[in-house]
Amino acid sequence: MRLLAVCCVIITVSCAGANAAKDTALRLADGKPLVGIYYFTHWWEPWKSSDDRIIQDLKMLKGRGFNTIMLDSEWSQMIAGNWKLLDRGHELAKKAGVEILPWLSLKVWADIGGADRAELIKDMYGVTIEHGKNPDGTDGRVKPYDPAVIEAGYRYSVDYIERYLDSGALLHVMWNGKLRPVVALTVELEWSGSADVLTQQMFRLWVRAKYGDQLSKLNKEWKTSYTGFEQIDMYDDSVFDLKAHVKKKSQHPKAVEDHVEFRAQVVDISLGEIKRRLLEKYPDLLIASELPYQFDSDHPHAESYRVSGGANISSAKHADMLVIRATDSLTKAEEKAVLKHKKQTGQKIILTYRTYCTWGPKLLEGTTTYNQMNEQFAEQAARVADGFGFYSWNEMVDTHVVQDPVPSLHENSRITKEEFEATFKSLGMMADTFIKAKDAEDDE
Repeated sequence: MRLLAVCCVIITVSCAGANAAKDTALRLADGKPLVGIYYFTHWWEPWKSSDDRIIQDLKMLKGRGFNTIMLDSEWSQMIAGNWKLLDRGHELAKKAGVEILPWLSLKVWADIGGADRAELIKDMYGVTIEHGKNPDGTDGRVKPYDPAVIEAGYRYSVDYIERYLDSGALLHVMWNGKLRPVVALTVELEWSGSADVLTQQMFRLWVRAKYGDQLSKLNKEWKTSYTGFEQIDMYDDSVFDLKAHVKKKSQHPKAVEDHVEFRAQVVDISLGEIKRRLLEKYPDLLIASELPYQFDSDHPHAESYRVSGGANISSAKHADMLVIRATDSLTKAEEKAVLKHKKQTGQKIILTYRTYCTWGPKLLEGTTTYNQMNEQFAEQAARVADGFGFYSWNEMVDTHVVQDPVPSLHENSRITKEEFEATFKSLGMMADTFIKAKDAEDDE
């Protein structure tokens, strides 16, 4: 019954955004604008074995204006040592004087899935996860709307907040004149769907509600010939050809877009229910969410992710602030899309940009200048966003910018000392540019 209740909510609840607020920078307790960077204090070697290296990095970043790290703090990370890794991250961040915006789940609680983890969740929180289904009938991802997922997500969020609200390095920002804590319920808004009976029924009900129970209207819009709504199958590739749609070759583009939007709304309302419950306990709490690509982007990776993951903007309407992980500097059209979104929803935007290990060589060669980097990223963020940052410092793949401490690691993306120093100089200049621009706005 509870699952059906959630289904009804998805069909009937309005997802309208909050009233637009005056556009001001997100500022921490000391009045400084939020400038962040994705950082890993665990997972990757040698980071989890060297406190000294982490402190060195964080103090270095703090000294150049970075006051926030965006850090995976998922339930799955917590169980890997019974809070040890997360405690360590907060302890080191406090020592360095930076705050943590935590990602409490991976891809809408995907990290609590799997048989072994489902058993741990049952032991911890007393709920039984109902996994989704793949088209072949095998178990798939957890379903965001599953009451057990919502309960587990809420309970873990409470555990995390209770642990770090007062004694940790949890991010706090000024909001309407009051310093308030911030957590992100998930990193990456993404759900590929489920082939189980209930999800299929929910999709059909959602479609019927959208088209006013008019099958003829649906068929006209979708370019289909259904004789009953019960014939709709989310995994019928002849209609919902997601891969072809990404290439703009779908025979039924409106049907695919409805497929994407349904999943986006499921994600938004499911996370919104966790937020609702959290606000009953923590009325001052603010919720952030993250889109791993800028919206209205023509970038092929962005469009593929949006379609496959249901990552429409509507998946984030529950959030007070939205972290955008952009592929590069935004086009003029993408800038306008961000400004339009802010006006329509009242959401604050933290605009982060992917870093690349090629930045250092280009700066040293002179094919890219420091002034160009400032203009492309910091000045742009100051124009359209409320916070600023980068992805990432030390993920140890193609987006890391710190020098590899172990030469044998990642031979194809090594960074020399000179390349790192050039990149770090640029990062610091960009942080300074953003801070000065926002402070100048505040003085007006």
